[in-house]
Amino acid sequence: MFSGFGFGKKKIMTKKNIVIVGYPKSGTTWLSRLVAELVSCPLQGDWGFEELEAPYKEGFERKSEFQVFKSHHTFQEIKSASNLNIHKIIYIIRDPRDVVISGIHYFNFLPRLLAEKGKTSTINRVLRKTYNKLVSNKEKKRQMIDAVLNGNKKINPWFESSWKEHSSSFLNNDILIVKYEDLVDSPEIESQKILNYLEINKSEEHIKKSVISQSFQKRKIKDSAKKDSHQKKLLRKGTYGNWKESFTKGEITLFKNKLKDANNLYNF
Repeated sequence: MFSGFGFGKKKIMTKKNIVIVGYPKSGTTWLSRLVAELVSCPLQGDWGFEELEAPYKEGFERKSEFQVFKSHHTFQEIKSASNLNIHKIIYIIRDPRDVVISGIHYFNFLPRLLAEKGKTSTINRVLRKTYNKLVSNKEKKRQMIDAVLNGNKKINPWFESSWKEHSSSFLNNDILIVKYEDLVDSPEIESQKILNYLEINKSEEHIKKSVISQSFQKRKIKDSAKKDSHQKKLLRKGTYGNWKESFTKGEITLFKNKLKDANNLYNF
């Protein structure tokens, strides 16, 4: 148990809550679904927003002492985000250059002059979708690079922190770190690491079935049949290294200069 977190609020001691955290567009939904299936427990939605509906809630038929939540909070925020007790935290980290590419295809962007104005929060979702069609991919990439390197909550409130600030807050704590790239390449090995960290025993057959069930290919087919447009956009490719096809030399150098001392997980 994370007894050293120093939560200020009185915690509700019921289920053992596993919180899957990641920077936006880092595979947090994918890992949350996978962990819930590995553990054989429900995915209850968003940490701190338990009462709200989320399109990726699932597995309520699974009876367990555990339950999984998804989160984009920083380590400092997660302490007071919910009244529920935290059993374990798992942090998924992804190459921030691929976060940029994924974000281009997911978020609704505003034209540059409008995006740089102060009160962008008053623009409703429908109008944002309309504006998004007018924004070039080049401009979307510029805004995403700014958000990832410096933080920019005008794109989305979860981008208030930069990738470096967000990931650093978890890397310096006793938390299991899962690399998105390792999960793509070796899902069964990473799944076993997760179960070991949670101190839960499952058979190799169960792990294989869970990995197949929550694979990008299977989930995209399943999600594409649903009416919720947000859910259809959650999973795009399930690959990595796509930034190499579109980053300019100047953008590569910018990331290298900004993040060369971020951590030893990625070579910028």
